Amino acid sequence: MRLAHLLVITLILASTTSAGAITTKGIITCSNASIDSLPGDWSISDQSCLRVDLGEREPGSTMFFDISSDNQIDILLFPAANIEVYQSESSYRSDSVWISESVFEAFSGSGEWHWEVPTDRAKTRWYLVIDNLAHPQDSGQGSQGGFDAEISLNGGEIISDHFTLSDSIHRVDPDDFSIVHGPFFVDEGTFVNIYARTMEGNPDIFVMTESAFSYYSPSSNWSSSLRIASADMLFVNDERYFPWIVDDDYEDPLYIVVDNRLGPGNGGAGTQHAAVTVTVTLTPILDPRISSETDLDSVDVGEVVTFSALETPNRSQQFSENSFTWDMNGDGITDGSEQTIEHIWNEPGSFVVTLYGISTDFRGEDSSRTITVFDLTAPEISMETSSEITKGFGDTLEVKASFFDNWGVSRLDWMLDGEIIESNYEISELNSTLTLVISNELSAGQHVVSLVVTDKSGKSSQKDILVNFIDVTAPEIEVLDALVIETLVGETIFLQNFAQDNESEDLEYTWIIDQGSENEIQLLDSGPQVFYEFQSTGTKNVVLIVENDAGLTSYLEILVIVSEKEDDSGLGMIAIGGIIVFLITIVSIASFMAYNSAVSRKMSDFEETEEELEPEAFVPPPSSEMQKQMWGTDSGYSPFQQSFQDEPIQSADPNLFEMLGVEKPHPEPEKNELETNLLGDLQDSPKQDDSVDDRTVRKSCESCLREFQISLPEGVDEAYTNCPYCGYEQMISLI
Repeated sequence: MRLAHLLVITLILASTTSAGAITTKGIITCSNASIDSLPGDWSISDQSCLRVDLGEREPGSTMFFDISSDNQIDILLFPAANIEVYQSESSYRSDSVWISESVFEAFSGSGEWHWEVPTDRAKTRWYLVIDNLAHPQDSGQGSQGGFDAEISLNGGEIISDHFTLSDSIHRVDPDDFSIVHGPFFVDEGTFVNIYARTMEGNPDIFVMTESAFSYYSPSSNWSSSLRIASADMLFVNDERYFPWIVDDDYEDPLYIVVDNRLGPGNGGAGTQHAAVTVTVTLTPILDPRISSETDLDSVDVGEVVTFSALETPNRSQQFSENSFTWDMNGDGITDGSEQTIEHIWNEPGSFVVTLYGISTDFRGEDSSRTITVFDLTAPEISMETSSEITKGFGDTLEVKASFFDNWGVSRLDWMLDGEIIESNYEISELNSTLTLVISNELSAGQHVVSLVVTDKSGKSSQKDILVNFIDVTAPEIEVLDALVIETLVGETIFLQNFAQDNESEDLEYTWIIDQGSENEIQLLDSGPQVFYEFQSTGTKNVVLIVENDAGLTSYLEILVIVSEKEDDSGLGMIAIGGIIVFLITIVSIASFMAYNSAVSRKMSDFEETEEELEPEAFVPPPSSEMQKQMWGTDSGYSPFQQSFQDEPIQSADPNLFEMLGVEKPHPEPEKNELETNLLGDLQDSPKQDDSVDDRTVRKSCESCLREFQISLPEGVDEAYTNCPYCGYEQMISLI
């Protein structure tokens, strides 16, 4: 009985002592450690604590902590300015004193969390406290101690990997959510790596598009089907890792959220607080892509091709401006290190273009493309002259041209009307000149001169120019018959003269009969031969005009002497005979008188000569040189005789003299001629040839082509004279 009383008294005293300890306010002294000593193991006895100096930390830096404890402890985090509040047993359970994100009360077991240093303050020293005490201000919350705790602790600052989107703890109240990261863009094929480490509760982690998030965030009555189910992490009550690859359905902005609401089946209930560290990193796809505005399936020789890496997926900025290098011909040598590069291939072939990409996290990838280069462009031709060229026969045509090809020229051909006239298979210069003599073998009219340039791939170009070959010479009329024709009235005559013109295919002949008279007749396009019958007497001018294809004409004049037909009656013959006898009588009388006069003058000259004391020296007759000068063009003497008269005098028929039994009379000599002959006889000069035909020259004018005749004196074989029709001066000669 006494023992029972003692036990009761002891219990009462113990209770009194415990209550006094709780209500006593004093200075808390903790065991000290630094982050440099981590990882480490500690035994924290009941009613004691461990203070770990985390050092000064930059705002935005991330700390990690990994802890395990066999008994319940409180994990507290304070800035240096507030650690004294905790150690002085003041009220520290406030967001203004501790950092609630990294406070875990009554924690036991193992866990990990990451904490991002707040950015609302400057660089600050921080303290992590492992508390195994009962504090007056706890109000019974958290661990109250009572047992020793064996702990293991590790911590430090995290050096974030490339493409870390988020790495921090999220504290979520029941029926609430927290945005881990968003909105953000990623490329198709990128891995979104989600690490979850739960310290408290059992939340869900969702990935959703921006449009789905707009329905999710304001209400809990959202449709769970809007989330991306393939990326779900449900009922996360421990450490979890899930890599989710983005496909082409989710190129819209994305959100990652910690959900502590009543979720879909197998998800958390959302009825208790949740504390979970979520680390989101990306493994961006490396897909260097070669692009160009040029059609890379059809690249031309010499074409400037711009290649670009700008279409490479880069939503996560996995590539920088200096991430790319180019190999343009597969030789392994870098040809450029820009995002864009220009290149030219000077010959056809297949070439491998490779784009190398090194990401900012030093991963590498490359892509290649085979470029087939063709000679797609025909040569270019330029001619100095673009207008029509006109040349006459006998002239020289010269056409100059230049040309260019992106690969090379193998041959060139000059053509006339589609026929090759000149070729060159060894091209050393990018220009050529055609020199062509316009011969009679070519036809007059418009022709096409072409230059055809063929390149090494067989492609050709043609440049044409029009040339017009014209006839600059008139036809040449061939004189077949005499240009003076005698005929009778009513008698049909045959006129025939051919013309020749090598530059014309067709010649047009026009005969003009009795030109210049009121009876003029034109026989158009009548050919080189005509038959005609004159109905009146007289000298008739017949002109032949020959015109060629170029409109050039030549003229030939023929004199036709038309006489009356003979009358068979005796009266006519007697009349003609009487006229002839009368003419002979007159000529005889005139000759006799002229002879007597000449003899008298000559005798008088002899008498005067004998009376002179000193006879004068004999004066010889003019020399041949003097006669030539006399008959030259400067002498003023013109021995020209027309081949026709306006009023023709019909000569007597020789048969008439035979019928009358009389001798044919000779023409009466002119007075000067008679005197000359008499003087010549007295001076015993040699007898001259009575033949006139040997000294008579018949000639066609070199200018107007009309015929005339002239007699040259003895000793003068050639002389200049003027055409009686057009006045053109020309040489005449007996030779």
